[in-house]
Amino acid sequence: MTYYDFHTHRRETAGDVAAIVNVKAGEAWTDLRRVSVGVHPWNVTAQWREQVEQVSSVARRPEVACIGECGLDRLRGGAWEWQRPCFEAQLALAREVGKPVVVHCVRAIDEVVAMRKKFGDVAMVLHGFRGKPQQAAQLLGQGFWLSFGPLFNAESLRMAFEAGRMCLETDDSGLSIREVYERASSALSISPTDIPVPGTFWR
Repeated sequence: MTYYDFHTHRRETAGDVAAIVNVKAGEAWTDLRRVSVGVHPWNVTAQWREQVEQVSSVARRPEVACIGECGLDRLRGGAWEWQRPCFEAQLALAREVGKPVVVHCVRAIDEVVAMRKKFGDVAMVLHGFRGKPQQAAQLLGQGFWLSFGPLFNAESLRMAFEAGRMCLETDDSGLSIREVYERASSALSISPTDIPVPGTFWR
């Protein structure tokens, strides 16, 4: 079987793994088949417009599966007055090029939900989701996809699985995507082979 790693910082993967590798705006990635490119909130500066332009310059390339990771982080990163317009600009870019967005969100879920309402036609995937079922239900009801790494709430995982909007990822965990599949399939009481391909992101 093929293992689908929606979001990873690892450039080298096994032959049975299809991965979307996260790269920073302006970073070289000619050796990679499938990437996400964006301005992470930790890296946003006062020159955020120029940073977004770096993303825009490559966004239409076929190797770019997603825009991001981008988003909002109240605990770390660039000034809030830079983060918000930088995130919104990347959502507008994703709408323009018709690609999903990998969303990083820390202590800013209300703002991200508001952005979702404004950009309802953009597929938004909250990566590294560890929230409780109540929050998962709210986000799934708003049309979000949820991507789960090695640590997750089992009921939230099941809700996303049943909604058909679940992805699995390794992020920067150091674990293999096979191990994440094993943990997820155990929580769902299914075989790893029964975990569906998140088709929207593997065209």
